[in-house]
This record gives sequence, structure tokens and C-alpha cells, in this order.
Amino acid sequence: MEFPIGAIAKMLGGELLAPEKAGVIVNGVASLDTGGPGDLAFLWNPDFAEQAKTTKAEVVVTAEAIEGVPCILVKDPQAAMLLILQQLYALRHPAPKAGVHPKAHVEESATLGEGVSVGATAVVEAQATIGAKTQIRPGAYIGRGAQIGKECVIHPNATILDYVQVGDRTTIWSGAVIGKDGFGFVPNSGDRRDLSKGTTRIPQIGTVTIGDDCEVGATATIARGALDNTVVGDQVVIDDQVFIAHGCHVEQNVVMLGRSGLSGGAKVEKNTYIMGGACIGLGRTVGEGSIVGSGAVVIYSSVAPGSEVLGAPHRPAMQERRLQVTLSKLSDQLPDLRKRVKKIEKKLAE
Repeated sequence: MEFPIGAIAKMLGGELLAPEKAGVIVNGVASLDTGGPGDLAFLWNPDFAEQAKTTKAEVVVTAEAIEGVPCILVKDPQAAMLLILQQLYALRHPAPKAGVHPKAHVEESATLGEGVSVGATAVVEAQATIGAKTQIRPGAYIGRGAQIGKECVIHPNATILDYVQVGDRTTIWSGAVIGKDGFGFVPNSGDRRDLSKGTTRIPQIGTVTIGDDCEVGATATIARGALDNTVVGDQVVIDDQVFIAHGCHVEQNVVMLGRSGLSGGAKVEKNTYIMGGACIGLGRTVGEGSIVGSGAVVIYSSVAPGSEVLGAPHRPAMQERRLQVTLSKLSDQLPDLRKRVKKIEKKLAE
């Protein structure tokens, strides 16, 4: 990245308050505390205003002028930061050339749209369909009859199994497995408590459908349904190591953070956060606009729309916070309290 500060200001639609800097070249983006000569920094959070006053960055993109610091004034510094980072990311990670690498394997009955790239050792099985300008990176696997939309990125060693459907502009990161069979077994004894005769696996004939503009993190797993599909809606963001079990429904605009999980048949309604390590139990529903806090376990009942919950089992977040504060205060008193109770019980018995 090498751009004159004046050109950056023009691209952002901002005002350069240090005109003498217009021709100075910026070749990097850094935080306020680590930025130096040649770096562009951003002040989009007022909490870091003091750091901005002492930054050594070449110029700071901000909504308000900072005394003694070269600035580019914009209405929305966060949006400006995203625009610059998108440009920088594209420069550092150029799209691969269209075409099939000689060391890739694409079955004759597979269909590749215009501008598709298939990297070395990647496999595209029979009857699979890959949309225009989609990138199948090296080592990725696309199963029989799978349908991948346009402008997707399937990163190295991601696995998309048979008949999975992925929408447009969706990114699947390395190590993710989409469409493994759901966890379905029945005891051969006919009694779920008696495993002495082993189990029989239930064939999973559903699939997984993922919408447009989604992201599935590294080593995440989404299992196919036994009969019905596992469904992930549009604009869903799934972090690394997330598990979505068979038959789950995740509606649009849901964010699931690392190590969270959904048990079979769970439903997450739109505009919802599932925070890191949270678990949604079998068949439970998380209502629209809710936040399931880190480590929370939704097991005995569903979550009402617009709720914020914490704890295991889950309860209203404020109630859980008060409980934890109370327990922390009591922790040092509990041993003595136990002794006092025993003495009282002894006296009562006498």
C-alpha cells in the first residue's frame, strides 16, 4: 500500500487539515499506539482520544480535529477504516487466476461458472455446480451434487460434502466441515438406556443450506439433517470451532462466536448473538434480538425474544450477575457459616 495522503482524503471524502501533508506517502495502517511515520491511524472510538493526542502516526482519520496531530476529517471514521482495510486486504490477498490447476481434480459432469478458479489438489465431484468467480482454494473438497453460489471463497482444506447448498458471496474457512451426517443412533436393544447390544446408525438424508453473504469460520462443523435440512440464513457470521447440529435453523443476521454450539433441532431467530462457549439445548429456541452470553446453557426452556441471558442453566443476565456477586462475597464466609449451622443443629437436637 503506497498512497499520497491527499489521495486518501479524497477517496474517503474527507478534509485534510494539514495540506502540506498531501504529497506524503502512506504505506501502512496501524493502531494509534503503535503507528509511526508512514502509517495511517483511525480514531473511531472516543475512549482512545488520549492516545490520539500522542500518536506518532503520519495522519489520523477522525471525526473531530486533534490539536497538534495531522488529521483527515470524515463523518464516520469507522466506515472509513473499513473502506481502507478492504482496499489493503485486496492488495495483500489478490484473487487467484481463473481456471483449473493442473493438479486439481474436477469431474466431467461438474459445472464451473465463468471466472471460477480451482486450486492445486482441490476436488470437485460429479454434478457439483460452482457459481461465477468463486474461488476453490487448494485442497478444498466439493462433494457430489453440491451447489456453490457466485463469488464465494472456499479456503484451503475446507470440506463441503454431497448436496450441500451454499449461497452467493459466502466464505468458508479452512478446516470447516459442511454437511457431515447428523449424530443419529438407535440402541439395538430397543431401550435407550441399554447399550449392551450396540447401536444402529440412522441414515441422514437431509442436507445443509447456507444463505448469501455468510461466513463460516475455521474448523466449524454444520451437520446435515436426518429428514429435514439444516438451514443457515443470509448474513450469518459463524466463528471458529462452532458446531451446528442436525436439523437446526439459524435465521438471518445471527452472529455465533467461537466454541458455541446448537443441539439437534435448535432454532436461533434473526438478529441474535450467541456468545463464545454458549450452548443451546435440544429443540430449544432463542428468540429474535436476544443475546445468549458467554458460557450460557439454554437447556430447560427457550429464550424469549429480546432477552439477554447468562448462566448454566440460563437466567436473565442481570439476575445471574447479581447471583455471581453474592456468591463471591459469600465464598469466604461459607466455611464458618457451615460450622455455625452445625453447632446450632447440635444445640437444637439437645
